[in-house]
Amino acid sequence: MAEQTPSVVQPISAAQRTGNRLERRTDLDDGPLIVLSKLHPPTPRRSTVGRKELLARLAEENSAKLVLVVAPAGWGKTSLLGEWCSACETERMAWLSVDQGDNDPVCFWAHFIAALNKVSPEINADARQLVTAPGGKSADILLSHIINDFELLPTRVTLIVDDYHQIRNKDIHECVEYLIAHMPPSLRLVLATRSDPALPLARLRARGEMTEIRTDDLRFTEAETAGLLNETLHLGLSSDDVRLLRQRTEGWAAGLYLAGLSLSGHERPDTPVSAFAGDDRQIVDYLVAEVLDEQPAHIRSFLMRTAVLDRLSARLCDAVTGEGGSQRILEEIERSGLFVVPLDTSRRWYRYHTLFAETLRRELDRSEPRLAPLLHRRASEWYRQDGSIAEAVGHAIMASDLADAKELIATRWISYFNEGLASTAESWLNSLPPEMVAEDSRLCLANAWIASHLGRLDEVERWLEAGDAATRQGTFTDGPGSIESAACIVRSHASHLLGDLAGAEAASRRAVELAADRTERCRAVALAALGASLYWQGRDAEAFEILKQVAEPLQPPVDNLASLWALGCLAAITLRQGEHGRCERYLKRAAELVAQHGLGMYREAATAVLASADLLESRGELHAAEEAALSGLELAQRGQARLETAQAWLCLARIKLRAGSGAEAAGCISAAREMIGACAAPGIVTELATSTARLAGQHASAPKSGPRPRGRRPDGLTGREAEVLRLLAAGKTNSEIAADLVVSVHTVERHLQNAYRKLGVRNRGQAAAYIARTAPLRQA
Repeated sequence: MAEQTPSVVQPISAAQRTGNRLERRTDLDDGPLIVLSKLHPPTPRRSTVGRKELLARLAEENSAKLVLVVAPAGWGKTSLLGEWCSACETERMAWLSVDQGDNDPVCFWAHFIAALNKVSPEINADARQLVTAPGGKSADILLSHIINDFELLPTRVTLIVDDYHQIRNKDIHECVEYLIAHMPPSLRLVLATRSDPALPLARLRARGEMTEIRTDDLRFTEAETAGLLNETLHLGLSSDDVRLLRQRTEGWAAGLYLAGLSLSGHERPDTPVSAFAGDDRQIVDYLVAEVLDEQPAHIRSFLMRTAVLDRLSARLCDAVTGEGGSQRILEEIERSGLFVVPLDTSRRWYRYHTLFAETLRRELDRSEPRLAPLLHRRASEWYRQDGSIAEAVGHAIMASDLADAKELIATRWISYFNEGLASTAESWLNSLPPEMVAEDSRLCLANAWIASHLGRLDEVERWLEAGDAATRQGTFTDGPGSIESAACIVRSHASHLLGDLAGAEAASRRAVELAADRTERCRAVALAALGASLYWQGRDAEAFEILKQVAEPLQPPVDNLASLWALGCLAAITLRQGEHGRCERYLKRAAELVAQHGLGMYREAATAVLASADLLESRGELHAAEEAALSGLELAQRGQARLETAQAWLCLARIKLRAGSGAEAAGCISAAREMIGACAAPGIVTELATSTARLAGQHASAPKSGPRPRGRRPDGLTGREAEVLRLLAAGKTNSEIAADLVVSVHTVERHLQNAYRKLGVRNRGQAAAYIARTAPLRQA
């Protein structure tokens, strides 16, 4: 009876994908930090005026994929949508408040998944690991995963994304566009923003797939104005004064509310109504000054000093103001309606309304111009002690403490990188003067590793050379023990991905030397890289002895990824030597490691996956072998690993030959040779391509069909559709394809959808396999 097929050969779930980390952990199941307060809709205040007409309109618009709420600050977008969440009983409502930190795609999509998972447990929260994939090209798989999950939901879910104008990352916009285009009926997206987002609004509008609520819709009616001023704020204004005040503020919610607060301090509230005039900023400045003048000195001081904070808590406010009693003051100003919004149900975290905070900061700069840097410095110190490094860095930069910010970044970027937040770490580096980065070897190395992770391999060596020339300013607090050790590891990693085995061997040998007196983990990572480079050069005996030092120690391994890579190489070596039983044992251990730690979508898993495909092909289990080979191809392409990509195409070619599909095999061989041509020192893959081509030649004796007419493809694809598929099969994103072809991303998406429909395929993996089979058609 045949031994059970190792689980590592099964197609790899998108939910298992996660990214390469500099400091490898034994427990990789924790995802990026989720700020839970961002997932809570605002609690409607007692002073909120019900917007019945707008709520009814939102409830009626059930067919729209996108609900867009667009207006400047202070027009009541958040209040309206928060009231909708509280009032809606017909469907599940999820909430996400975004901020500037969510321009990191990992942060945005992690919170996006967490928000959906909060109201729909059917959505797998582990999918957020997918967005940390090397090269940053995993969002299409992530979105397919979300879309497929929602296809199964029996009831509708609405996700509200508040403050979407904070998102400036074009990759996020493109993925949101893709999500909207393929959104199932069980999901509706609501975006609240100050300006039109970078989405195809005209197309959605023309198709009737979007509902819009804009400034004119949000203006308070006369009845709503009277309700706010007389019923909520108890001012007792006449209908003429209500009408005049609405005209002067043009129904602007924030202006009306501030006016009400200001008038409530007068013995005769109707007297100053005629004084309100001017644009929004003038009204706010005037009214906030009026409101502040009515506050006790300690409240006024607290408001201005804490306005430098994006979020408020009692302990943080105590640290920034240098005084105690902040919790009592926060509760007091919330009760008085001074534009403070609770961010959680326990009243631990708050924020000021944006307009109110901006005006408070201007008032602080006017009255105490030298105080803001000190307040930011205090906030940075508090966040540093609290372990919130992103906020600590931000406040240090706002305080102009660039040297302090640099040290924070240099010593703590690794922890954020390890959470998949490479873009966040890169934004920190970009916030420093370029000369400050270039003079510190630690920061140069950080740029090198981040560039490698984000798929910009051509930048890696430049940053490493800059690091060699820079001043060596200390060691790491985590990960490799020295700058040189870390530089060798990243150089080895980048060289391997580029197919430069000579460079990879040299760098990994030096890394092994430097790791001799370091931790076991550093040594394991270096040995795995060296053993892999030797394996790919065909030096099996030497590689075997080195790799055993990583894979043979007792469980648990000192480094999961190093062990996984070593086990995959050992399985491939023993299979090449005809030791199938030993190969199966290595694959079984690799499968257990993958299952235990969710490593199935790491690039390091590709070698084991492809070894299992070869093993299955040798047994004649061609369908399972093809599934494994396609999974290996996906891993390799997304990890931008040229050697593994070429090997996967050659593995598919051999499978197709055994299945009698010579033309399909020829396409796979062509794709492999194209990838090998991009490698500086590809090692055994060149010989493997030659032997596979020779095998294909032996299968080429079958009679050929007559010539096909030029200019037409039998599958119905246009030339441009076929070209888009070819670039997709090469591992390029929609954005990269658009850049190569000098067209818009929307055009690329349209070509792909047309091609998918003509070919009867459903995803990128199937499309890539098809284009490999049809490569010979390009010669037709």
